[in-house]
Amino acid sequence: MGSEAPLIQLQQVSRSYHTEGNAVTALDNISLTINKGEFVAIMGQSGSGKSTLMNILGCLDKPSAGHYSISGQAVASLNPDQLSALRLKTFGFVFQRYQLLSTLTATENVALPAIYSGMQKTERTARAQQLLEKLGLSDRFDHRPGELSGGQQQRVSVARALINGADVILADEPTGALDSASGEQLLDLLKALHQEGVTIILITHDTLVAEHANRQIHLLDGKIVSDSARPAAKTEDTSPSTTAATVKVFPSISSTAALSMAFSSLRLNWFRTMLTLLGIIIGVAAVVTMMAIGEGGKENVLKRIETIGTNLISVRPGGRNMRNTGDIASLSLEDANALKEIPGAMYVAPERSSRSTIRYGENDFSGRITGTTPDYLYAKDWEMAQGVFFSEEDITNYAPVVVIGDTVALSLFNDRYQAVGKYILMENAFYQVIGVLKAKGSSGGGMDMDDEVLIPVTTGRLKVFGSDFLSGITIKAASTEIAKPVSEAVLAMLTQRHGTEDVMVRTTDALVEAVTETQNTLTWLLASVAAISLFVGGIGVMNIMLVNVSERKREIGLRMATGAKPGDILKQFNIEAWVVCVLGGLAGVVLGYGVIVIVSQFNIPVAYTLTPPLLAFVTSLAVGLIFGYAPAHKAARLNPIDALAED
Repeated sequence: MGSEAPLIQLQQVSRSYHTEGNAVTALDNISLTINKGEFVAIMGQSGSGKSTLMNILGCLDKPSAGHYSISGQAVASLNPDQLSALRLKTFGFVFQRYQLLSTLTATENVALPAIYSGMQKTERTARAQQLLEKLGLSDRFDHRPGELSGGQQQRVSVARALINGADVILADEPTGALDSASGEQLLDLLKALHQEGVTIILITHDTLVAEHANRQIHLLDGKIVSDSARPAAKTEDTSPSTTAATVKVFPSISSTAALSMAFSSLRLNWFRTMLTLLGIIIGVAAVVTMMAIGEGGKENVLKRIETIGTNLISVRPGGRNMRNTGDIASLSLEDANALKEIPGAMYVAPERSSRSTIRYGENDFSGRITGTTPDYLYAKDWEMAQGVFFSEEDITNYAPVVVIGDTVALSLFNDRYQAVGKYILMENAFYQVIGVLKAKGSSGGGMDMDDEVLIPVTTGRLKVFGSDFLSGITIKAASTEIAKPVSEAVLAMLTQRHGTEDVMVRTTDALVEAVTETQNTLTWLLASVAAISLFVGGIGVMNIMLVNVSERKREIGLRMATGAKPGDILKQFNIEAWVVCVLGGLAGVVLGYGVIVIVSQFNIPVAYTLTPPLLAFVTSLAVGLIFGYAPAHKAARLNPIDALAED
């Protein structure tokens, strides 16, 4: 243990593959030691096992049996991140087919491994250009692989292998795709690197190429048949001299770098990206629109209830086992007068209603006639458009006067401003119009609230209704907060007066609660239906990302070979899915608001609130996280050897 451990040591290493039930042995019990600073050529014909040996040496593959150590470190004890760290700093790969990314410039291809070592962009760009200049490519910084010759591409590949200061260059048939002149230039370059102290391991089948190395190792059928230099004798102790913790694992790539790569990738396949975005955009827009319509409907109903009053108490004849009709004589004017004594009951308006035909000249109108008192105007929060409401004196004197609604005024007089002072015929008697109510429109149920003819309750009992009982009593409490206690007091008083519970007392507050609950259910139902389209959009994201992974296997394999950890690949593809969903979410929110504006032009109530777009956008992020994970996980688990073999 006193001497320094060899840089590379293989002891009885074998590698077998199982295909279709058959075992194929690519390496058979190989023992090999390579010291730092050597220039070694590993020779053999096709199928001799030299590429398999290179993959094992470069930590792209693991032996089926035997022991492999790097500087005394047992490779078998390393986890995937530590293996990535070895590929990042110890090994530099020069591939026969160059393995450059066609979408990146020469500078960007060279700088690729430096991304995973945490080097800042400005530093790695400067370092990449320095290496390219050293290799005679100073005028090719911004050229893509398709714009470079074979020899130039191979030199870019060498520069990429050197950017992280690799101790070992693994060159797999580096001259195989080059002409003789370019091949000689590359070999001269490898020899120059060797002179600088870099360990060179050259994989070749060409004897002339192998002669440039100081040491030649011949493989045949997975075995070493000759070695021009005899390595030091093997030690019997095959245990690692250091622990796995000595291998430095670099932090994951920065989010900025991953984001930049995501945008570059999505921009290259912009049409596919747009189709993917479309699913998210439609889903988010649907959620925003449906929730806005649902919320708008709820607000519209509540506003209409507010026109009635949220602190109103309705008293109607009929108990729990009685039909609720105006024919039940359980309420009287005396009851209404008694209820005025209840604390908190601001206005108490007795009501007796029926329908009748009203005539003026040649015009007639079938309207609702309601006998009541002056409290009715305040209990219903009504205002006068013109004229006055009848007074307590009119009640006492049985005055033949009426106050009419806007609809009645327009129907009888064609002009609402001609109504006051005119006499109308109703139930064979004439009544003077002393006021016109301000228009309220229709109620939530579609009933015209301006179809009103109001007369003093005493006059109505005598001349119109022919009986003393009431159709109901409307009470306005002093506030919404005390409406319920007042309603309980009303029920208690009437039960005491009648000796039985023969009336029903309800508050509009309970109606508001019921309507709100119903509308909320409807809103979430609409949102759920819209969310289905967002879910479908998420499936589209996953499908496109899976296709993306399949098409970019070679890129993924190259990134892993140059030092990317599985977590880096996972992060990169997850961020790509997130970018799609963020962009789709933002565009969907904009589209959703555009649809809302259009829908509102058709008198469909909508609500402009922050919740729908925020909820839809957050959901789109969740879609990106959930549906982007499976493709990203698949990419991170790819075998770099198989991925690099993809065309």
